[in-house]
Amino acid sequence: MLRVKFLMRKNFIFVKSLTKVAVLESLTFRLDIIFGILSSMIWIGVPIIFFKVIYLNVNSIAGWSFKECLLLIGIYTLIDSIMMAFLVKSMPRLENDIREGTLDTILLKPINPQLFYFFGSIDFTQFLNGFLGLAIIFYASRGFGFTATQIFLASLASILGGTIYYSLWFLWTISTFWFPTNFGRTDLFLSMIQISRYPSSIYKGTGSLLFNFLIPLGMVASPVALILIRPEKEFIVIIQFLIAVIFVVLDILVWKLGVRKYDGAGR
Repeated sequence: MLRVKFLMRKNFIFVKSLTKVAVLESLTFRLDIIFGILSSMIWIGVPIIFFKVIYLNVNSIAGWSFKECLLLIGIYTLIDSIMMAFLVKSMPRLENDIREGTLDTILLKPINPQLFYFFGSIDFTQFLNGFLGLAIIFYASRGFGFTATQIFLASLASILGGTIYYSLWFLWTISTFWFPTNFGRTDLFLSMIQISRYPSSIYKGTGSLLFNFLIPLGMVASPVALILIRPEKEFIVIIQFLIAVIFVVLDILVWKLGVRKYDGAGR
């Protein structure tokens, strides 16, 4: 018990130090904040305009109204901003360390490697998207009446969605252990994850199986929106929880296999 407390305290101190360094780095590059605001407005504005154009011709998409899709975009943007802040720099760094054979220096540090990479390179400018996401959520929520249970379950679903987001990116990154080629893993993942900002119900048959279960991009943000706009589908948080647990376990197993295979040369 004492050993567990000691390890937790040591990891907390290490994480605190990493976060402090990340804050100082972010404050050093103030122009990044300005460009971050501009890029955030463009990045969020594009899907909103996309949906608006579609809804000029239809009343709903797979049973989702424009206002409900707008809520989904806000939820996805909030989750994405948090995960991007922690991962957009650290996942490419992890990939590079595996490929170039420099992972040894991290494995020897007195902290869990996954914690190190998660907190080691925080990009605070990404949180700007989160504020815009919250603004969209508040705007799109007007007219809806949410119960305390819905808000609680939606908050839980947001955490689970973030967990799935992280697990998918982490798994994709550590595939470098077996395929140490530089073909733009990060760019491909960032293109794929944007599927999460569209209603999961638009996928049918094989597409539903693929994007809601095998590569559960549809389980990142859609469950949160469904809980808020369709209370009768609150059970989806159970499915989301099971998927999150499966992928977290998969993360741990694949990481251990990869480290066992790792020989300091990325192969």
